[in-house]
Amino acid sequence: MDNTQNIVRNESRIIKNSILYFILGNAFFLLVCAAATWYGCTCIYKLFTQWELSVFEKVGILLGIGGVALFILIILNLLQKVDIPKGYREITCTTHPSLFRMINDIRLKLKINKPIRIFLTDSIEASIFVLPNIQNIVITPERFLSIGKPLIKNLTEEELKAILLHEFAHIVQEEVNDTAKAGSIGLFAKSFLQEKIEFNVNNGPGHLTIALMSFYYLFLDYLCRHIKKHYERLTDALEYEADNIATQYVAPKALADALLHILKLTEESDIPTSIKSRIERLGMSIPKKEERNSTQINKSRIILHLSHRKHFVPWVEYTYPILLNGKDFGYGNLIKGFTIEKDVVPDLYTIEVASYSSTFESKPHIFESEAGFAYHIELDYKYDFKNARYIVFCQEMKVTQLYK
Repeated sequence: MDNTQNIVRNESRIIKNSILYFILGNAFFLLVCAAATWYGCTCIYKLFTQWELSVFEKVGILLGIGGVALFILIILNLLQKVDIPKGYREITCTTHPSLFRMINDIRLKLKINKPIRIFLTDSIEASIFVLPNIQNIVITPERFLSIGKPLIKNLTEEELKAILLHEFAHIVQEEVNDTAKAGSIGLFAKSFLQEKIEFNVNNGPGHLTIALMSFYYLFLDYLCRHIKKHYERLTDALEYEADNIATQYVAPKALADALLHILKLTEESDIPTSIKSRIERLGMSIPKKEERNSTQINKSRIILHLSHRKHFVPWVEYTYPILLNGKDFGYGNLIKGFTIEKDVVPDLYTIEVASYSSTFESKPHIFESEAGFAYHIELDYKYDFKNARYIVFCQEMKVTQLYK
């Protein structure tokens, strides 16, 4: 435990220093941009007043163009914001009273006074997350909890409580602020490095702009590689620390059982090393692959797919709910396409688009699933001009074995 705390302190200190280097580095390059722009403007002024420039002054004009381009890219990327992911649905104590009673009890135990927004997802997950906006470097980011419906439905009350205790333990960890800041820097760098320079590289301004930007690229690339290495070590150590906090209020076996139950739900063929280490630290052994598969063979899998931009129309993006036996199964999108993959118990199923969406209707696809098989359903759509609506239908269904 002491070694874990030492790792947390050391890695957090290194990341804090890297965040400082990022701030100072950006300030330096913005000053370089300002100086290059100022020198370019003075050279342009001389061009219109003297009509004769030296070689250095001609180069200064090109340097000014590069400075302006780099300045614009940095500012635009600094101002970018990330929104709540699509498919995350905020829930309240009115819609999920029993879950919120458990959460309120945990917040009271951990002395968390600030309310936390809770989001429900269709995936097998539970996590405390922040939106990786660059403003997190100077302000304390707002934290959210995402919880998957499969966990609420399948975990026992004690297992769900253990998982929630682990996740809320992250909120009381001050070092999580450092991971949020590091993640924000990573998002900024990724977005910046993917930007396309809007100059023709065959002419002078293009070459000079790239030359000026290359130093900034190298700075971001080196810094992000350095942060990533220590970020991964810190997050692993924080997971162990969160387990230590959670097991002060629930038995270690309950948390280990919850992790094993989640592994069964996800049907991971190879257990991630980090999860394996956590389970072993909690005093539990990892079941053999054959033992895990023996519980998985009683399930079947449904995979819905619609290709990206399958037809010329529509031009406006549409998102619509898909139902499985009258219950929410996921959301479709005619332009972006989608893939929805979920495990279900063997049964007779009907897939259709929600009838309350007046823009869509569907031809219900009815089939019976068997244990141990995956049902790959390829969807398509057409436009009904007479009734002014899209009709979604099953184009093809393939059945494959889940386990061989």
